[in-house]
Amino acid sequence: MASNVLNFHHINNASNNKNTNLTFTGVDPANIKKPPLIIPSELSRPTNIQRITQKKAQVKAYPKNIKLEKLAVYSSCKAAVDACSCSGWKNPNPTKSIEQQQQQHGLWTTECRTCKHLLSDHVSHLQEETEEQMNFLMSMVVDIENLFMCVHKETDSDNKQVYFYLFKLLRKSIHQITKPTVEGPLGKPPFENPNIEMAVKSFVAYKFTNENPVECQIMNELARIFVRCLNHWKLETPTARKQRLETVSLLNNKVNILDNELFESNTNADISSYKVDYTRWLCFSHVPLFCDSLQKYDVTSIFGKKFLRSVFCLMKQQLLDKFSAEKEKLPADTRIKVLEHFPR
Repeated sequence: MASNVLNFHHINNASNNKNTNLTFTGVDPANIKKPPLIIPSELSRPTNIQRITQKKAQVKAYPKNIKLEKLAVYSSCKAAVDACSCSGWKNPNPTKSIEQQQQQHGLWTTECRTCKHLLSDHVSHLQEETEEQMNFLMSMVVDIENLFMCVHKETDSDNKQVYFYLFKLLRKSIHQITKPTVEGPLGKPPFENPNIEMAVKSFVAYKFTNENPVECQIMNELARIFVRCLNHWKLETPTARKQRLETVSLLNNKVNILDNELFESNTNADISSYKVDYTRWLCFSHVPLFCDSLQKYDVTSIFGKKFLRSVFCLMKQQLLDKFSAEKEKLPADTRIKVLEHFPR
């Protein structure tokens, strides 16, 4: 399958607006069946991932005509009569969903609200597609609907921009029947070499190989726990990071005016670099957890020393706090290893 590349250049500032206009992409909100109320930050929870998986299984089981009707929303008009420029079929009766209208009558000969051409004109290119390809596209429809809701529910501007970009990427992928690929200034994984997993293993081997076997085994197990936790850890947003660093500076209250200027310069440089890594983390590791149309990478396989240094202090403290708070839930041997041997 060909890859659809949408460069991650400047994201339209409109994505920061609560009234972001998405209709230019050919998607009419009235055509999108809204999932249960969601909080974007909770989509990666196992229960929500299970719900999404069940929804995808459901849409893949639709008859072909209903699949085509769903895909028409994201497909440009193919009417050759006047070289129509309509980018997606729009429901002529926005007060009813496609499913509701389907129960009353077929939509095959229903005119698009924008271009007045038939729904069939929007999906004529999909008639001969294989079932496997149709199911892949239907899976993307579910991901698009979730990203659509994320754009409108998200309050953090950094996350909102990334959701908006990925929404457009998947929308374009259905339009062109291609596999979505994130590229552009973000680069391609891996971003650092050696990666974190390799570096942690090498460090433990170098530092503890000559220790007694019990100590070496404990540190190897702690290294595996650390790598596993880092792969599932939720990073703080660039905005939260900046606020935290500024708060730390105020609490320390040890800097004069010149030091404040230096701190501000260092903070801005840190946030700029962190924002790139954070965006990479969202696109390649976090969002693919609940949006499997995108290829997923483990954090520890695509990031290295620079990334680890930027997140280690906060993550280590949060991890120790979590282990301490939930120590009664941990197996006794794991509790001893973590609370007594984990690096501080």
